[in-house]
Amino acid sequence: MRIIKSVFATAMMVACGLSASAQECNGECQELGYRPYPYGFVQVQGGLATTLTDVTFTKLLSPTASLGVGAWFNSAVGARLHANAWESKGGINMPGTPKYKFNYVNTNADLMLNLANIFSQKKYHTLNVILIGGIGLNYAWDNQDFLSMRLPADLTTNAWGEGTKREHLLSHNIRAGLLFDLNLAKHWAVGLEVDANSLSDAFNSKYSNKDDWMVTAQLGLTYKFGHKAPHAKKAPEPVKPVVPAQPVVVREQPQRVVQPEPVRQPEPVRVVEEPFRGVLHYGIRDANIDPENIVSQAAEWAKKYPSKTLTVSGYADKGTGNAKLNQMYSEQRVNKVVELLKKKGVPESQIKSTAYGDTVQPFSSNDDNRCVIIEGK
Repeated sequence: MRIIKSVFATAMMVACGLSASAQECNGECQELGYRPYPYGFVQVQGGLATTLTDVTFTKLLSPTASLGVGAWFNSAVGARLHANAWESKGGINMPGTPKYKFNYVNTNADLMLNLANIFSQKKYHTLNVILIGGIGLNYAWDNQDFLSMRLPADLTTNAWGEGTKREHLLSHNIRAGLLFDLNLAKHWAVGLEVDANSLSDAFNSKYSNKDDWMVTAQLGLTYKFGHKAPHAKKAPEPVKPVVPAQPVVVREQPQRVVQPEPVRQPEPVRVVEEPFRGVLHYGIRDANIDPENIVSQAAEWAKKYPSKTLTVSGYADKGTGNAKLNQMYSEQRVNKVVELLKKKGVPESQIKSTAYGDTVQPFSSNDDNRCVIIEGK
């Protein structure tokens, strides 16, 4: 218990001391392209577990697996919720006594302290050494192997009451451990975690009048998420050059010379501009221009009046197709007319085009609305 209290106290002091620096992004972050802390993570692990009793621990090895979710709040301090479960073995140091199995689930709230970042100014390491301390609950069940064994009274009659069956055993769990975490990429890491778990005397069903201990060693894969982009460095503001004041030069005004009135020229003859209008009609699902004479006449008009604009408007009939197809056909018709006008020497700045689809019907006859109207004004 003292170990856990020390870990929590140290973590709080480190968190306070690094809270300000964790918000800054130094050259490391710029090289990585992201801020390595803070981030969240999901962790899966698998390995072996054993209990420490009067039986050799290698004879009690059992498979174990874990799932954890958590977050690193800064480069030094993190926390996680961790569940470890599967099968455990117990034994009694008596000749001819078999080993017995039971199931368990061990849940913990862990505090994590990154020792590599505490003792280094660099905040990103390929290998991190993480101290873990936590507390939680353990639940064991399916201990029929133990209950069916004929054992001495001092192992079966104990503080839980004489004759009491211990089929479901709930106990505390106090954990201390180390995680060796290897960063593979921005989002992935692998690690080896070794934990020592102190549980109540109820864990392995037999009575020894002292806490039971379970040791786990697991390999794990961690997915990291929620990294933030590095802070962009502000460019220094340019220094405005100091422009020296220009001396005021007083110049003498020249004498005013009276100019004779200009001879009025006769006004030029105004050319009356004639508007242009041409209509191209199309078949169903057709966008080809045939014939091209109307487009040629429009091009000649544009060259004659370069200050005027040609307006090209495309339509489709409402009686066939649907709104989406009709919009597409009207656009194809307009685009082909505009391209042909450009080929005939009309600059793009003199052309204005719009495709109305079947939203506008300029003619009363349905088939006549498959058209392009060219107007020059």
